[in-house]
Amino acid sequence: MPREDAWRIALEILERIRPSEEEIRKAYRIYDFIRERLSEVFRDGFSIDLYGSIAKGTAISGDLDLDIFILIPRELGRKWIRDNFVRLARKALSDIEVEERYAEHPYLRARIEGFEADIVPAIKIEKASEALTAADRTPFHTEYVRRMLREDLKDHVRLLKKFMKGVEVYGAEIKVGGFSGYVAELLIISYGGFLDVLEKASRWRPPVVIIPPGAEDKISVDEARRLFKGSALIIPDPVDVRRNAGAAVTIKSLSSFILASKLYLEKPGRFFFEPPEISEDRLKTVLSKQRERGSCIVAIQLRLGQNAPDNIWGEIKSLSRRIYNILSSENYPVLRRDEYWDEASNKALIILELLSCSPEEPIHVEGPPANVDNSLEFIEKQLSMGEGFWIDDHGRLHGVRKRNRSVIEAIERITSTAPLPRDIIGIDRIYLDPEEILKTWEGSKGFKEWLACFLASLPRYLIDLQTSRSNYSPRA
Repeated sequence: MPREDAWRIALEILERIRPSEEEIRKAYRIYDFIRERLSEVFRDGFSIDLYGSIAKGTAISGDLDLDIFILIPRELGRKWIRDNFVRLARKALSDIEVEERYAEHPYLRARIEGFEADIVPAIKIEKASEALTAADRTPFHTEYVRRMLREDLKDHVRLLKKFMKGVEVYGAEIKVGGFSGYVAELLIISYGGFLDVLEKASRWRPPVVIIPPGAEDKISVDEARRLFKGSALIIPDPVDVRRNAGAAVTIKSLSSFILASKLYLEKPGRFFFEPPEISEDRLKTVLSKQRERGSCIVAIQLRLGQNAPDNIWGEIKSLSRRIYNILSSENYPVLRRDEYWDEASNKALIILELLSCSPEEPIHVEGPPANVDNSLEFIEKQLSMGEGFWIDDHGRLHGVRKRNRSVIEAIERITSTAPLPRDIIGIDRIYLDPEEILKTWEGSKGFKEWLACFLASLPRYLIDLQTSRSNYSPRA
């Protein structure tokens, strides 16, 4: 019965996410309009075409963003793109709202009639293996998916994308570290359908290796494992097997997808695809439960510079890891961390949960084995602090100490003794009160949901069940 229920719910979702013919027609009309403008500037030797999910027939209703690529003659090269592309594209689209963005090279994002269109330059190449940037491979990805994805499986890709969005593992950008649309398509092509992917994923054991159709004669599982050692998800790109299409997927996102697949197959629900809104009452419940739990929440507010989103996210996460690792090494009882960036204000938060923030709390310290040379140093330090020590059943030294600084002092020392990442200008303040954090940040996009999930220690798709005291149980 669970599989029948899982498919029945998926079909209900599919009716809402399959684009209408009118949506598709409007998307192509806007593409034609933009293409006509661009072709006035990018003439001889240039090619303009539509790629991405719309071109592949896997787009989701309400999310029909356009990926318009301008293929640049190879002899012009990347320097020409850096020096000329934005200027010429802006000239062609002078009466359209555009925003300059940057990945491996600059591109434009245009907004028109409710659609977003990315105007992306790429080098025109003969084979995907000649690619200089990720964008150069996109035409080959589109051609591969068009050739390999059966018409009846396009809806399965839509369902998989919607599920990945719902459980917050969709997106190859550093912010998410998740699955790209292309990887979702490769999974359907490799496994045959939405539920088939979830059933396979529910049994995955990282590192996961998948060889898609068309790549089997070019690389073996053992070769892929050696070539992409250290990756959580290994999917040799069928258009260029030297590249791991799954490289962006972190072990955290992979594990989140595995768990969500298990839960959905055991007890399916619409909330996996469409997580609930966080009401004020629900948020109050979450705050109350966190207070009852008695753990300590610390949030560090950062002031940021200007850079590409992936660069900013990389630096926020790097600083977050540094703070987490140093606090842990100094025996602060740190449980976990997360990060949030509000692009509108260009400020960010690093949030941590600790079992305790009190400097009065005793801490357990583990020393070396009694038989090694530095065991005396550990004993001397314990005695100098007025504390004793003991030897466990394995011959290792242990002791109890008091901290000599508060967690705020510790964080201030961590962030002042080493330079901050380049695009983090400074630290505005450090919060210890979740309600104060919410009061200061509640108007920021998606912040209420992000904070509620962190405080509840739950993924978004389960938070409504926990806060409403539902008896949901995957084994029920």
